[in-house]
Amino acid sequence: MFMFNFDNGHDPNRPSFFEMLNQHQMMPSFKPALKYIFTVLSQRNPKFRYIVNYYDECFYSLLLLLEYHYLKYYEGSFSENFYNLKRIKPRNNNANGDGDTLFSLLKRLVVTPSNAGQGPETYTKSQILKKSFAMIRRNRAAASSSQQAKDDLNTMIQDSDRKESLIYLVLIPYFKGKLDEYYKKESDPLAELGLVSSDNNNNNNDNINDQIQQLEEQIQQQQTIVNGNNNSNNNNKKLKIKFLILIRFLKGSKTLKKLKTIFLKVYPFISAIYEALFFIYQLLYLYEYTNYYTPFFHFQNIQLKRLNHKDIESHRVVISNRRRDRINFVRDWPGSSFFVRLVSILDSILDYSKYILPLSVFIFKSLEWWYSENRISAPTLPIPTPPTPSKRAPGGLEIPRDKRLCPLCLKERTNPTICGSGFVFCYPCIFGYVNEHSKCPITFLPTNTEQLRKIYETV
Repeated sequence: MFMFNFDNGHDPNRPSFFEMLNQHQMMPSFKPALKYIFTVLSQRNPKFRYIVNYYDECFYSLLLLLEYHYLKYYEGSFSENFYNLKRIKPRNNNANGDGDTLFSLLKRLVVTPSNAGQGPETYTKSQILKKSFAMIRRNRAAASSSQQAKDDLNTMIQDSDRKESLIYLVLIPYFKGKLDEYYKKESDPLAELGLVSSDNNNNNNDNINDQIQQLEEQIQQQQTIVNGNNNSNNNNKKLKIKFLILIRFLKGSKTLKKLKTIFLKVYPFISAIYEALFFIYQLLYLYEYTNYYTPFFHFQNIQLKRLNHKDIESHRVVISNRRRDRINFVRDWPGSSFFVRLVSILDSILDYSKYILPLSVFIFKSLEWWYSENRISAPTLPIPTPPTPSKRAPGGLEIPRDKRLCPLCLKERTNPTICGSGFVFCYPCIFGYVNEHSKCPITFLPTNTEQLRKIYETV
């Protein structure tokens, strides 16, 4: 698993590709798992339905708090700290043997001198690529010759780096997910045929019109009362009416429809470029041509390294000092014992969330599997015996001996149809009889035309 770290001249604190892959996929895998849990809970308790309806907003709000906590006190995101990784900011890129790896390679490949085919030394683009990779390896081997000197070139991330990291960890994935969801909904063939979106738009417009009408009626009812509070309420309602009218106008505007058409055509290419850029960086990281696992790390000039004993001890000191400061802050409050316990509990939840969250998901899925296995393995009740056939009522039609004949017309059945009593007739015969008498012609059991069922026989 960690083969890529045992080569000569490599940084032992450099995470392997598999570590980076697991930490990169950890949080996206939690999102559907937690949504499934709240969906199951909402079926038993309607209070959780609000969380399910606005799950993205709730999830990323909690993620923002969680990531800020870990970036501030653990020098890494939630998933990075779970795998004992930290973020560092190299003071000199070239000292790490990396430089602008991707951009420099593209520059060497694309921006080729015009006289490349002239002179004593001529190189093809494939040779340029090989020489670039060889140069990167030599620079990295030279830079890793002194590990102490290399550590001195690294520095801790600052507050500005943490804020920028929150944008890449929370905001961009949130908007990317919303755009993917919107594109999936609007590019649906049913929506293109007008079978989905038009109905929704009509319903939304009707709701907006109803809200505007209700607000106007409330304003008219309160205009007879001269009061400052009522005037302020009326002004707020008038502003809300203007806002609703603006929304209704934007939904029906041609400009918005054109922008929507452009978005549906352009977004697949933008999404493909986005995913391809991540794939290229991960491929370069796999073959150790860069120390940046994602383009976001490259934009921030941030790298991931493994935590050492010194980092772990410093984290413990920071956590203990933080808890002591917070407890001292609330100790003088009224009812300080309650707030001291509350601060201790909240700190423990945040600090141990990297264990609580995966464990809770695992326990929930295990319980679900256990109960589903019990339901499958539980002894099933025997199949009840079918009811006895209905008997012929006095005065009812005789049942023909030939089962192929219709009891009404005494001819071979065409378009066979079963009645609620269990006897089979021709569809025209039984439909006309039941429509007139509302009962079975043999048993006289009450029935109607909706209880008739056609039978499709195989030849």
